[in-house]
Amino acid sequence: MKKISILFLIMFAFLSCKQVDNPKEQLLKWAKKGEINERVSCKSDPSQTYCLYLPSNYEIGKVYPIIYAFDPHGNGRIPVALIKNTAENLGYIVVGSNNSRNGLRPERLNQILSTLFADTQNKLSIDSKRVYLVGFSGGARVACMVAQGVSGVSGVIACSAGFQPSRNTLGFHFIGVAGSQDMNYLEMKKLNGTLDSLRIPNQFIVFKGKHQWPNESTVSEAITMLDIYATKELVIPKNSQLIANYLSSCKGRIETLRSFSNGDSLVLAYSIATRTIQTLEGVANSDEIKSVANELSAKLEVQKYFASQQQLEKYEELKQNEFMESFGSKPQTWWDVQIKQLNAEKEGVKRDVSKRLLGFISLSCYSYVNRALQNHNWEAAKYFTSIYCQVDPENPDGWYALACLQANIGKPNVAIESLKKAIQFGFSDISKLKTDPLLTNLRGLPEFANITKK
Repeated sequence: MKKISILFLIMFAFLSCKQVDNPKEQLLKWAKKGEINERVSCKSDPSQTYCLYLPSNYEIGKVYPIIYAFDPHGNGRIPVALIKNTAENLGYIVVGSNNSRNGLRPERLNQILSTLFADTQNKLSIDSKRVYLVGFSGGARVACMVAQGVSGVSGVIACSAGFQPSRNTLGFHFIGVAGSQDMNYLEMKKLNGTLDSLRIPNQFIVFKGKHQWPNESTVSEAITMLDIYATKELVIPKNSQLIANYLSSCKGRIETLRSFSNGDSLVLAYSIATRTIQTLEGVANSDEIKSVANELSAKLEVQKYFASQQQLEKYEELKQNEFMESFGSKPQTWWDVQIKQLNAEKEGVKRDVSKRLLGFISLSCYSYVNRALQNHNWEAAKYFTSIYCQVDPENPDGWYALACLQANIGKPNVAIESLKKAIQFGFSDISKLKTDPLLTNLRGLPEFANITKK
């Protein structure tokens, strides 16, 4: 961490440097404003690229807040496309790394991040007081690692993965996000509770979804909150219209949810009310929402919901521990029963917990099966792929792992069919297909050649 921190501090120092060849002007000769620029090559290493969005009002004579986005699979376009509308409205630059991804060695990740920061700070007009990071899953861990390791990061939006607080202050604003059916929901909920106990201001936003990038409205709300924090800290002039719009939007959502009068909706209304109050403290009068929050917290349905949720989260943690102890020791038939029981839940919070536990099994299998394949432990790989493809049948990684196993145990034709399944469900890493040593036995087959051509 110390090595990474020093490198990043050097990169941030580049913000105030004046470049002789004016790379900012060179970039604007071809980069489009108000549109997504798919691949910007780094000058010092053209093999490294990033996806870029410049707001329509971008000029090199001004400075703009920037959001660095990290996707776990190195697809910078996904977060940039998700953020671009909000970035356009609020005047943000967005950069999505195409190289930072899960599974990299620390020294390689260090090199990628250093190159990314150096290149963007050289070519773009960045407001050094408003540097933000956003990431999903492994990308969120990268964002948190960077923010903890350097000074100069103003805020982090961490989706579906967090960090371990090491002190009683952070030095940056933290907004945690998770889907209600995300296997990492419990981790993010616990992080929120830990930060609250340390009296470290933070927010936790839950959206309806699984382990995935959040929807656009959730990300937009989080970025708007960062803008309001900048106003509160006098980093930027007070934007009364932005604050009024945010307050009005939150009020509308709260009233709509209250009108449904069921426990889930009332709890969600209460959650929105509490984070609105915290966000607007010191910049707007939120007495009306405080009154609504007090009223909601006193409702029996809300109190019952929180009590029930607390019990279910304890159950979820116990089941996670049980599953961890059962990997490798329980037979396939035991897992069949567990997966069937979890899939039987059809509605409500119990359904969300079951979905999260199914995701927990899937993520664990991903880790175990890859380790088994790398060690050529075909028996272990067979055990974990059988669970993996059953618990998460539309996950391309499970079918890819199964193809790797089959390619190495004398089943090349079946392996080709598994590869087709992986591609059907979203696998698209052509370079991995061509270079993965676990697929060596398939590369002479005509069907494999057809797959790579397509």
